[in-house]
Amino acid sequence: MHDYRAHSMRRPLAFGAALLSIGLLASCSSAAPDSGDASGGGGETKTVALSLDWSTYVPYHAPFAVAAEQGIWVEHGLQVTETLPGGSGDAAVEVGTAKTDIAWVDLSTAASSMLQDVPITAVAKVQDMNASGLTVLEDTTLESADDVVGMRIGSTPGGSDSTLIGAFLNANDIDEDEVTIVNLPANGKFPALMTGEVDAISGQVYFYASSAEAEGQSAHGLSFSEMGLNMLDHGFIANDAFIEQDPEAISSFLAAYREALRITIDDPAAACRALVERSDGEVLQDSCETQLDLWLPLTTDPADAGWGENTDEEWQETVDVLTTYGDATGSRDPATMFTNDLLPSE
Repeated sequence: MHDYRAHSMRRPLAFGAALLSIGLLASCSSAAPDSGDASGGGGETKTVALSLDWSTYVPYHAPFAVAAEQGIWVEHGLQVTETLPGGSGDAAVEVGTAKTDIAWVDLSTAASSMLQDVPITAVAKVQDMNASGLTVLEDTTLESADDVVGMRIGSTPGGSDSTLIGAFLNANDIDEDEVTIVNLPANGKFPALMTGEVDAISGQVYFYASSAEAEGQSAHGLSFSEMGLNMLDHGFIANDAFIEQDPEAISSFLAAYREALRITIDDPAAACRALVERSDGEVLQDSCETQLDLWLPLTTDPADAGWGENTDEEWQETVDVLTTYGDATGSRDPATMFTNDLLPSE
């Protein structure tokens, strides 16, 4: 068993346009498998539609594969279906338009949508530290924000990184004409970095650095938090109407995910095998294990009594960054952007 907790670190889109494009989004989204037959669990089975935050599976989706493979959704009275729409912004659109009920997203991206009165609310925070930042190959200097000037930066429209990159540039007084933002799909950023099409890519630094290592190259990076931005990272949001209609389903979902996360921590290799199978081989076993070794210490221990809790301070800080340095606007009170009332009691 890996002792991830010994290494644990803690830290003290225009929606209208997205609505217009929801038909296209729905038609080109990847539909992921559902949780399997839930008819044998006894009692009422609740269906929950879940949006993930990439166009393909990635290693931190392993707990979802575990929940499906081991029947954890079913044990909690759920049948869970998944979509893979592209990025956190795209997932927030799906939940906000009630195409799905719950989404796994970067919560800072969700906060931007909430400021625009998108009917979504955060129901759990899973990742304690925001690992988003810029990743470069070994020969590229990146020691401070000043080194970013002149770079070609790959970023994904609709992804969480597109929200943060603008805020990062503004916070460090870097004009837009001092860098070149290259818009790329989520699964196109890493190849662009490896082939030299861009100098840097935005996103989870640990993910891209370990991906480069798997390809025989060295990469390094800096997180946006290391360069002055403290922001929320991954957790779950739910549609406001769904929260009102079926809060029990959300609590059951969160309890099931918490159990699957615990199993993933106990045996990441087995969790990766489940994800490799679920992804039809798109996720590779070795790289999955490497990336889980780096991601799991960023999460709250599922045995922690406060697992999943959000705080006023974290949300206020995130909104302050988005509105001061980003282009986010809106008047929704950050204290209303989350609820801890649906967290599972354990």
